Amino acid sequence: MALAVVRDLRPDLRLESAEEVAAFEQDLLAEFVLARASAGVLDDTIRADVGGVLGLREWFGRPLWEMQPQDLDRYFGRHRRGSAPGTKVRPAAAFAVYFEFLELRHKATIHAATGVVVESPLDEVNRPRGGTASRLRIPPSAEEAARLFSGWREDMEAARKYAPAARNYTAARLTSLIGPRISELCLLRDR
Repeated sequence: MALAVVRDLRPDLRLESAEEVAAFEQDLLAEFVLARASAGVLDDTIRADVGGVLGLREWFGRPLWEMQPQDLDRYFGRHRRGSAPGTKVRPAAAFAVYFEFLELRHKATIHAATGVVVESPLDEVNRPRGGTASRLRIPPSAEEAARLFSGWREDMEAARKYAPAARNYTAARLTSLIGPRISELCLLRDR
């Protein structure tokens, strides 16, 4: 058995100027968008994630890979303190995905280029929580759904405009049977 010298085929990346750091951050963000799109994430969700990440970067004033949990504590505890709990949850989810992306794909590169080891500053202590109503969603029982639709069907006979009432009933009934996500329902158009 022989030993061989292993070389990294990637060029050595050294981020020394602010322009190099900005260009590298832009490349990372572009790759993040591409990765999310290839995973089938909707464009609106990607746009919201990128907007949240860019807002965090603007607030932080330095590359996000330098961020520590205490920095994120200040972001949510001071900067976003007045925000409703539900409006903090979505950006926190975007940050978690972005930092996971950095850790999985670029931890070694960032460390080699900057000396910083990327770790997500978002943990169980500082992760914003949604309201209790948003966590617990109990669907109606089959009997309750049947009662709703039978009453609705009976009321359609007395509707002033039968066609729109029948359309709405059919759409709601179909929705209850196939169970689409809210984002999918929002994509439907009335024609």
